Amino acid sequence: MSASACLRISLNLSDDKLAKLDAIGPLIARVTGAFLESRWQWPKRYTVLTPFVFMLTDPKAVAMDVEPLERLAEELQLKLFGTTDSGEVVLLLLDADMADTARFIEIDHAALKKAIVEPIKPTPFGGRLLKISAEAGGARPAMQWRTLEREPKAPGDHGVDGRPKAHAGMAFRGVYFTPRQSFFGSAVSPEPTPYSLVDAVSRLPHGHAEAFDTACMQAGARSLADNPPAGLLFMPICFSSLARRSARDTYEEMFQSLPSGKKSQMAAVVYDVPRAPSFQAVTQLHDVLARHFATIDLQVDDPGFEIDNLPPGTVNSITFRLPEGDERMRLSAVRGFMKQRESFKRRKVWPAITNVRTRAEVDVCIRERTSFLSGSAVCGSLSRPVGGQLCDVGHLPLTQAIAA
Repeated sequence: MSASACLRISLNLSDDKLAKLDAIGPLIARVTGAFLESRWQWPKRYTVLTPFVFMLTDPKAVAMDVEPLERLAEELQLKLFGTTDSGEVVLLLLDADMADTARFIEIDHAALKKAIVEPIKPTPFGGRLLKISAEAGGARPAMQWRTLEREPKAPGDHGVDGRPKAHAGMAFRGVYFTPRQSFFGSAVSPEPTPYSLVDAVSRLPHGHAEAFDTACMQAGARSLADNPPAGLLFMPICFSSLARRSARDTYEEMFQSLPSGKKSQMAAVVYDVPRAPSFQAVTQLHDVLARHFATIDLQVDDPGFEIDNLPPGTVNSITFRLPEGDERMRLSAVRGFMKQRESFKRRKVWPAITNVRTRAEVDVCIRERTSFLSGSAVCGSLSRPVGGQLCDVGHLPLTQAIAA
């Protein structure tokens, strides 16, 4: 069991100042990131979703420890406003499912202020909310979580927390096959969601892995049943979640719910893979997934991931997620990963790279003969899958699927 919540930095300012708030986003992110790095100590984890939003997790707790965040509110207050009364920092901590978390992240500053200031009215997102401000100082009263009343949804509409949604939106991100300059398949996810398989590591569903995996597989199953796409559909599987006995039955139920006879169109993308997974763990992973998916991809964050230590024949591809950093460092990581080109060839495993963001990164990946690419410089978020679609590399990123 673990505790998780979404932290959003809110400022109580006039409407005209709120409209310009994004300009100080880098300062907010820098101060908050430095604070969490030093005070939100291991095994607690945090990931940056936007300059104002952070996902906090504590794998050893059943309830979030909020006391350290009081000090963060005070530090931000002093950094931004000094000792004046020109503005107020308010930290908002939301405990909710993925759909409500996505709405919480996406709502603009002015709408968020209105939703929180007028708590009697229904809010655009549900869940439990905790407000932490710097104004009370040592006389701060006991903080209380408040259950939010969400605005009514349309009939038949449900969240993406593992429950069905009658007309759920879906998003598809194309996976590009460089030798043929065409899209091999699409990573599928529900809409809305703050999470992604093909972007930065901070966009992975830390703390919500099982719910995210379930929602993606349900979206993929609907896509396969309603309008079978060309190419593969890539569906996420969290390595650490599947490895836990307590979660294995949940995943097996998910797999059993996938459309029968569609195995050839489904690929498992295994993320949250440790730097050196054991021989036995990878073998067991293959034995479980190979019954339901045509191909198995491992997503790794280490360019030196040792492919030769994997059991032969257990995975079809290895995808390296480019790290955060300047372009020079990211291009160096591409070259470092592709140094194992001969090992990939010998083991008959395809090399792939995700979180590709710039034209320079696309060009270097192609020069290094990377087989598969994905990320914002390759394909945007589309309303339908793009597997089998031809696209000259010079026309990337693809931002609109061509009608069949």
